[in-house]
Amino acid sequence: MTDDVTVHEGITYADRETGELKLDLYLPHSSDPPLVVYVHGGGWIAETRSNIPDPEQYAAAWDCAIASVSYRLQEAPDGAAVEELYDPDNPTPRGHFPDHFVDVKAAVRWLRAHAEEYGYDADQIAAWGSSAGGHLALLAGVVDDVTDLGDAFADEVEKTVAPEESSAVQAVVSWYGAADFTLVDDDVEGLIPLLMGGPQSEIPERWAQASPVTHVTPESPPALLMHGRQDEVVDVDHSHRFFDALEEAGVNAVFYELHDLNHVWVEDVEDIESERVAMDLLAADPTHAQSVSQATHVEAGGSPEPLLVDLPPAGPEAIQQFLDRTIR
Repeated sequence: MTDDVTVHEGITYADRETGELKLDLYLPHSSDPPLVVYVHGGGWIAETRSNIPDPEQYAAAWDCAIASVSYRLQEAPDGAAVEELYDPDNPTPRGHFPDHFVDVKAAVRWLRAHAEEYGYDADQIAAWGSSAGGHLALLAGVVDDVTDLGDAFADEVEKTVAPEESSAVQAVVSWYGAADFTLVDDDVEGLIPLLMGGPQSEIPERWAQASPVTHVTPESPPALLMHGRQDEVVDVDHSHRFFDALEEAGVNAVFYELHDLNHVWVEDVEDIESERVAMDLLAADPTHAQSVSQATHVEAGGSPEPLLVDLPPAGPEAIQQFLDRTIR
């Protein structure tokens, strides 16, 4: 517990065959703050829920409850070409996609079921994710119910945690999230083929249905996208395609493209540390060169209500304004 935020660490929200899944909850000292669910990155196979930019600082600054959630990480068979990412000492339970997505949705339902107990408002929830977590946050945004993921996964999704609650989210923030797996090389030994259970040429329906861009509709929630133009891990075209899909569907969105930045807001991928320091890198002084695209849709007879009025630079102020307009 800090002066401004109460912290609840290691809350179990689901018990899977491979172990318990936990979340950490950061509560500002205000009445019924809105909720942000953070989904960490790590290539779907690495890292933990502690891989988050200073949640106590931003829970207080944004006056939002923040829940950083664990999800089952991808299991990798012996000899899989992911040795540089796979950490056998990581205590997080493991599984196979779509377990990652099932768990994020379960966390949202659990958090809704326990809102009164902990004292936050779960009527309107924003999902925020980075990299692999950005993919899962985007997917959680455009697929309301876990059972709607698609026929290719119909036998692999089940609601066992607070099944009576909604797992829909009302806004999404994505940092360099993968949005369209069809952009990824069809490599038998790559990370995405491991995640999908085979190459795209053999199981194209799984690759498509696991791609957030496939599920965009006019009912999709507003999104704030931030991506580095020089990203060598998740190509910036992922965010371009997702933004274009939202704009075509008539969904409000904002897209920040950071001209000189790579993955996790570094200039060279060799310099990546973790998402814990990512916000400081993104919001560095002087401001990074960037382009901002905003899609604002107006019903006949209505007036424009842009998500961001004065378009602050990419960073915590832009995220706060977005949250204020979408979930507060």
